[in-house]
Amino acid sequence: MFFKYLFIYLILILFPTQAFSYFDPGSGSYLIQLFIAFIASCYFFITNPIQFIKSFFNKKKDKDLEKNQNEKTENKSKD
Repeated sequence: MFFKYLFIYLILILFPTQAFSYFDPGSGSYLIQLFIAFIASCYFFITNPIQFIKSFFNKKKDKDLEKNQNEKTENKSKD
C-alpha cells in the first residue's frame, strides 16, 4: 500500500501536467556563447595536434638536411 502511494507521488512529481518557464534574453545570449565556445574548442582541438605532428616531422627533416649540409662541408674541407 505504501509503495502504491509512493509510486503515484513520484509520478505526479516527475511528470507535471503544466510547466511554467521563462526564457529571458540572458539565456539566449548564454546559449549563443556556448555554441561559439563549442565551435572554437573543436577547431583548436583538431588543428593543434595536426600542427604538432607537422612541426615534429619538419624538425626531423630540418635535422636531416642540416646533417647532410654538415657532411658536404666536411667533405669539401677534406679535399
